[in-house]
Amino acid sequence: MTKSSLLSVTVASFALALSIPAVGASAQETIELTLWSRADASGPLRPGNILEGANRLNAQLEMDGADYRVAITVNEQPDQGGYDSDAERLLRAYAIGEGPDIFHAAHEWICAFAEPGYLFDLTDFTNENPQFFGDIFPSLWKSTECVGRRFAVPQDAEARMFFFNKGLMRAAGFSDEEIESLDERVLAGEVTLDGIADIAQQIVENTDAEYGILHRPSRGPDYLMIFNQYGSSFVDPETGKLLLEESKIADAYGWFERNVQNGVTPSNNTSMDWSFIRDQFYRDNNAAMWMYGVWDLGSNAFPRGVPSDKEGFFELFGWTAAPAPVEGGRPGSLTHPIVYGVGAGEHQEIAATIVGYASDAELNTNHAVTTTHIGIKQSQLEDPRYAAEWSLALATELLEFSHYMPNHPDFGALNQIIYEALQGVETGQISAAEAAAYVLDEADARIPDSIVMN
Repeated sequence: MTKSSLLSVTVASFALALSIPAVGASAQETIELTLWSRADASGPLRPGNILEGANRLNAQLEMDGADYRVAITVNEQPDQGGYDSDAERLLRAYAIGEGPDIFHAAHEWICAFAEPGYLFDLTDFTNENPQFFGDIFPSLWKSTECVGRRFAVPQDAEARMFFFNKGLMRAAGFSDEEIESLDERVLAGEVTLDGIADIAQQIVENTDAEYGILHRPSRGPDYLMIFNQYGSSFVDPETGKLLLEESKIADAYGWFERNVQNGVTPSNNTSMDWSFIRDQFYRDNNAAMWMYGVWDLGSNAFPRGVPSDKEGFFELFGWTAAPAPVEGGRPGSLTHPIVYGVGAGEHQEIAATIVGYASDAELNTNHAVTTTHIGIKQSQLEDPRYAAEWSLALATELLEFSHYMPNHPDFGALNQIIYEALQGVETGQISAAEAAAYVLDEADARIPDSIVMN
């Protein structure tokens, strides 16, 4: 679907309010910008806030006096295979000179656009316009960087965690103190990854629940936080290439391998249906734990009957960060920000200014509270609407422990290899050690110029 919004603007004193020049503008000129967006029920305001940001820019410019107009055409495409597919299509568009002025994408792809020169380097622009960008959580900027330079603006964030069923813990014989302190003990480093798997195993062995720990049944970010916890950052700080450390990768696969061997995770987890997994955990009390993200509550848990109020939810369920692999270690989470990119070109600063207006705390909170995503700005924590969405306010605390997927153009290919090996481990076709060797061998064959092996 394609829709256009013609925006009347006035910019005689454009540079007065903003640290940008009114480049290429003449009287009554129409500056036409394009916005690419995926049609996505989990984020309808990703394009919507850009249009509202443009409206707010227009209001300011109209006050200042007009010498040009801006027209934004929104090219809204259906989901055709997730964010990896989105990025690949956009890269092809930029390669033939048809890339948009603004788009949103998964953060790990941003360097694939930056390296060929397709993007506006936003480092100086964001620093020079703190009225737009100064309040963004400092930790989120890391997800926008390529070789220390910012090439995107965070649009939202999320938190991944271990959800657990308190009712099943009680039925398995755990005391109320053990149940209610689980999150605190994980954060303190007292409960390890093997420890939380042991809790899930006891639930399977002592209740009617069939499953201990379930995870996503497709390639994606969530299982990567286990690899992060075992020490794999997947980034070589010296070269910026993808770092593969065989022993650490083997340790992570070992955790998944033990879980299958101990009846904690089913051997067919990677071939399960998404709806089936959610039904087992949220609706049917047939799974002890679910390794996923906070946004899933609003879109899938609450519609399945999980209480949406804070007190009711935490009576039946809880969540915690990914535990450390050893006692005393640091817990972890993984956040996967969606970011706005701005195409390099004549009107790049005008497009970046629209992104700045779209990043307003009020507008971002509109998105956050309607899609159960974490906000990008510290001031959003003071918004009563954000505070009322208890799951967001609490999940924001996990940003302190969060890891990111590497901003590398070939990480998608590497993650495919990692997932293939995970399937092999859980189905019993290969051991954890063989899986780690497979990852190194396949990465060396498929993306040899992008990796450093250790």
